[in-house]
Amino acid sequence: MATYLVSDIHGQNQAFQKALQDVSFSPQAGDRLFVLGDMIDRGPESKEVLLDLLTLRQTYPNQIYLIKGNHEQMLVDWLSGNGNPELYLRYNGGDATIRSFLENHPLRRAFLNRVPSLQEQEEARQFILSRYPAILPALSSLPLYIELPADPRTGAPAALLVHAGIRPGVPLQEQNPHDLLWIREPFYQNYDGELPVIFGHTPVPGLPQYDGSGPWRRDNMVGIDGGAGYWRGVMLVEWPSLQTTFVPIRERQSSPQVRVY
Repeated sequence: MATYLVSDIHGQNQAFQKALQDVSFSPQAGDRLFVLGDMIDRGPESKEVLLDLLTLRQTYPNQIYLIKGNHEQMLVDWLSGNGNPELYLRYNGGDATIRSFLENHPLRRAFLNRVPSLQEQEEARQFILSRYPAILPALSSLPLYIELPADPRTGAPAALLVHAGIRPGVPLQEQNPHDLLWIREPFYQNYDGELPVIFGHTPVPGLPQYDGSGPWRRDNMVGIDGGAGYWRGVMLVEWPSLQTTFVPIRERQSSPQVRVY
């Protein structure tokens, strides 16, 4: 009955599945998995990651927990016809997610190496919403954080699980949702609270004085973004031991990558 944490899978399904296999993850045996957002975008199998996790959560609601990341929020905005489509599709890897949901639809090519026209986007949006009607409600209802209680059985302390972090000095119930999804330096450079905060969003090599292996740790902060969004790897962390399984992306390609210059 182990507890595992992972964040920022970013559509790298094969590396993610290999990490689960390496630790013999088994919800049937009571293992728990907490995913701290950014299941999608940039990687080639965002649809597979998201649908598999939603199905697994439906089957094991007391073992599988999913938190909203900024990329899930951007997909919600795009599917709702809101947000900045160029920011999402061109600069944040949303085009890869849309292509994965379009599968072999002719519109797929419109999302390769350019921002599609508004008409193409609307056609793709309607195709996805009609074929996967549960996606938008499921993404919209994801929690922004989870408070993990202390576990005397394992000695695990209480902890806060959140995608990006929190604004120091602001009570949890008064946090701005934008901070929970997007904050970086103001959190990890200044947080000195007593409650441990486990977060993703910022790849561990980009955090201050990272030692080069496993999660990033400072005071009561633990960063677990392995950098899959930048083709580094998927990091699966056991709680509370912080024992880590890391699967580099270069060793496990989900599908042939076509680079267009």
